[in-house]
Amino acid sequence: MILLPLVVLLAACGGEEVGAKPELPTETPALWNPCDALDAAFVKAEFGSETTEHAGTPTKPECRFAPAEGSGDAVVTANYLLFPGTLEEAWKTMGQQADADVRTPTVDGADDARVVVNAAEDQLYVTGFVQNGDLIQQVDVVDPAPYDEKRIVRGVTAALGLLSERAAETGAGADPSATGS
Repeated sequence: MILLPLVVLLAACGGEEVGAKPELPTETPALWNPCDALDAAFVKAEFGSETTEHAGTPTKPECRFAPAEGSGDAVVTANYLLFPGTLEEAWKTMGQQADADVRTPTVDGADDARVVVNAAEDQLYVTGFVQNGDLIQQVDVVDPAPYDEKRIVRGVTAALGLLSERAAETGAGADPSATGS
């Protein structure tokens, strides 16, 4: 019977003392902060918004560009997630409506990209996604009326390009076990 040697082997290991557990960090360091690629000057140039950058902390990145209250300027946020599949696979889990205005821009260095545009009477919502390996980054813009849809979509696409470029420069999202990448 194969089970008996396994039981004997496990019993033989039980008498030895094991050293103390190693100290592990209580917080996982952040892989990435989209604010490393985006800044308030970019937001002003692309979206026309005077904003203050909020980058969070190294272990809790928060990339948000907030305009002055009541300014009517767009709010821009960016974040990321690590996903071991493709953007297309992630996309299928997001539950987009069949009639959503989804665009697929070409972004240099990216594996895939999507931009979703939702123009309401009083606000414009644009969300962009860009994939570099296991790194999927997201840019969200909310712009109150009157808004310039073409400018905001162009700005989100430009932001995706900067994020993709920075990911490629740093190797973020790359498989560390891959060789020659």
